[in-house]
Amino acid sequence: MADKLTFRQTLLQMLAAYCNLSFKEIGARCGMTERNVSHHLRRKRKRDEMKDDVFERLLSAFPCSPAAVSAVAACLESLADLDSGASGDLTAEELAEIAEAERGAARLTRKGLTEAAHRTRATPAEEGYPEPHEVAPARRRAEKLFRRLAELSPPIRLAVVRVVDRYHTWALCERICEASVREASRDLESAAAWARTAREIAQGVRGPHWWQRRVQGFAGGFGANVVRVKGELKPAAADFEAAKRLWLSGTDPLGLLDPGRMLDLEASLLRDQRHFREALTCLDEAVAVGRSPERALIKKGFTLEVMGEYERAIETLVQAEPLVERVGDPRLSYMLPFNLAVSYTHVGRFDEAAELAQRVGDLAAAQADEIELLRVLWLRGRIQAGLGRREEAHILLEQARQEFDRQGMAADAALALLEEAVLLLDEDRMGEVKALAGNLTKVLVSKGVHREALAALRLFQEAAEREEATAELARRVLRYLFRARHDQGLRFES
Repeated sequence: MADKLTFRQTLLQMLAAYCNLSFKEIGARCGMTERNVSHHLRRKRKRDEMKDDVFERLLSAFPCSPAAVSAVAACLESLADLDSGASGDLTAEELAEIAEAERGAARLTRKGLTEAAHRTRATPAEEGYPEPHEVAPARRRAEKLFRRLAELSPPIRLAVVRVVDRYHTWALCERICEASVREASRDLESAAAWARTAREIAQGVRGPHWWQRRVQGFAGGFGANVVRVKGELKPAAADFEAAKRLWLSGTDPLGLLDPGRMLDLEASLLRDQRHFREALTCLDEAVAVGRSPERALIKKGFTLEVMGEYERAIETLVQAEPLVERVGDPRLSYMLPFNLAVSYTHVGRFDEAAELAQRVGDLAAAQADEIELLRVLWLRGRIQAGLGRREEAHILLEQARQEFDRQGMAADAALALLEEAVLLLDEDRMGEVKALAGNLTKVLVSKGVHREALAALRLFQEAAEREEATAELARRVLRYLFRARHDQGLRFES
């Protein structure tokens, strides 16, 4: 065997003959000299096979399919078996018969596989429900695909996911749904675009019907959430009901899609519909069955805040703290202390709120989130007012109000304005209050505040114009607005 070529050398020489390539042509294709190619293909080797990198480089020169390479390799392996005596003491005639039978079997196998391939091409195989070991890689791939989509404009993004099959995965649908929720608090148009993309992907996810329905229901729930945030509660309720029917008619044995997510989305809708008890029930269930009990607890605390039950809100958010710390989610790590600080201000615990505001500010700065930094600015102003540092409070609240105006955040601008009005009225600075109230005109003509809240703001503006506004009236409107932002049915008792 010492004077024989190695398997790899023989394979490459046979491919060279099959492709009708000279050593010079092979070298030109793979970046070697003719002499080097000859050295690698002809030199006798006593022990070592050709190195992997050299073999792969030479193999890249041949313009033939992987199937051709496999066929030549199989032929050489059969010859090697014969030469090594693997066939035992069979005669030459018997070996010839076996070889012919093998060729016949190979022809039949190839014919059967070819027919199967054609059938598969005509009817693509249905992708099954994911195996446990496929889940983590699927989510990693989804993150990469999401980053690519995020670079595209919404119309191009939607067109891409409609025609490119690799985007039709449950994991990407899941990732995009979360993007929609995040955007809903800052850019509704962007949130709606992501929700449409998620629904489009869900329609293309392959697998058993029960899995397809589950994914479609999940995506539909997030689409309904965007409609809810827009304030269109009746369409949102209809959309969510349709999504819930799909969700419940499907199944997800591994719980890949968090069942708690659908429950907390439903709770948000119920809260905005003023069905507070039902919302709290949904959130309690989400805590029990969902993968993110910390998120459900934060939502429960916020629901209690909307209800005006600030002490219960504080208890719930404190309960969520160790869970949030353990998970380390940046979004929840910001939401919890922010909401807790706001609740502390409602019950006069301004020192504790101040400690949290510092932490919240650092988190918002780390994420470079402009909207959250604005809300922290407003929170710091509110806390300074509660601590009696009136001049600092006035500066912070005025700055926050102007920035909210610039961002078109009417409801937030109204809150900051009323906080300023309370400070000025406590000091009998009626002329400045009258001028300040003129800024409410922008809020009154915007679409960011609902009818009942607009009526309360208009009442305060008219009182200020008559120079009859009082600090108590400003505080009552302010307390009302805190709840009315998320409770459109709440009436202001004048």
